[in-house]
Amino acid sequence: MKILLDPALVLDQPLDASFAAAVEHGYDGLELGNRDDVIPANSALAWSFDDLRAAGRRARAAGTDVTSVAVIQQWSSPDEDQRAQAVTWWLDGAHAALELGCRRINTELSGDPKHPDECRAAFLRSMEDVLPTLEREGIVMSVEPHPGDFVETTAGAVDLVDQMGSPSLRYLHCLPHTYYLGGTITEQVGLARGRFDHIHVADTYRPERTIINPADLDCRIHQHFDVGVGELDWDEAAHALASAGFDGIATVQVFMWNDRAAESFRANRAAADRILVAPGGSAR
Repeated sequence: MKILLDPALVLDQPLDASFAAAVEHGYDGLELGNRDDVIPANSALAWSFDDLRAAGRRARAAGTDVTSVAVIQQWSSPDEDQRAQAVTWWLDGAHAALELGCRRINTELSGDPKHPDECRAAFLRSMEDVLPTLEREGIVMSVEPHPGDFVETTAGAVDLVDQMGSPSLRYLHCLPHTYYLGGTITEQVGLARGRFDHIHVADTYRPERTIINPADLDCRIHQHFDVGVGELDWDEAAHALASAGFDGIATVQVFMWNDRAAESFRANRAAADRILVAPGGSAR
């Protein structure tokens, strides 16, 4: 079991501040989410491979490492030019992860839920371009169904993973997406059992709790709060993960209230222990 920090709350600081935060607050490593100044989403790399390689060395010198890297591009776009460009940028992101000393990538399915068939076909074409590189380099890629993607449910994402049948492709279970994934946490985790070894930990509200004006606005509301602030059933989550024998990577991924980043990092590190450590006291 490794508990990682997504340092989103200190994105306004230099990258080295993220390394320091992971060490100071007792995390086992860092999950580098999208940073416009390093590895942006839906755009080209901002840093050179030399700069990325140096950053990986600084992380290790600080006493941590970059264990997972988010690489997110519009690779499910039905527009072939956009899809092809996205694949090029995505492969650059995979190279960036390697330069950081990382062989684990987390990503999203992307696309548009209004055009699921076209986006699915585009995604499968992109996998033909991406998977050979991942398999050759020994990179594990975990995909999460994000609210607003062409697939938004655990069942749909697991189906894609099964269809591809590659040891490099896994499912990522994002707990703050619970209310979009279909069914209960227990059902979601049970369905994905054996296909995932990476989760995101944060709390959220039920979507219907948020009042939208106009009421028919098409949006996918969810949050990434500190554990305990939202409405997820954490006892259920702990039991479901234990029943599935989860023993992988858990990333604390909170996006709210960067004015209290240190407090959030500490509190959620402790919460992760409560959720992921077996009742007998030993980490699974």
